[in-house]
Amino acid sequence: MFSLSKLLFLILVIGAVWFGWRWYNRVGAVGRERLRERERRGAGKPASTTGGGSPQVTTEDMEKCPECGAYVAPRSAVACGRPACPYGR
Repeated sequence: MFSLSKLLFLILVIGAVWFGWRWYNRVGAVGRERLRERERRGAGKPASTTGGGSPQVTTEDMEKCPECGAYVAPRSAVACGRPACPYGR
């Protein structure tokens, strides 16, 4: 029923799970600490914020280029290389 090899294998599996769990928790703790450190370093930088204190993010609608059909952001678009491209500034 119980043999020495089965018992050793069970102990090995339990040990692997235990050390794997400890490693997983340690990696998570290091990641959380790095995130906190990054937030602390970023706190000194001036940022445009809304009333809630979070950085303000601006978005821009995409437009379809009439020449090539690709969707581009109009303010940051570059020419697609076609002669009639309206974004060839």
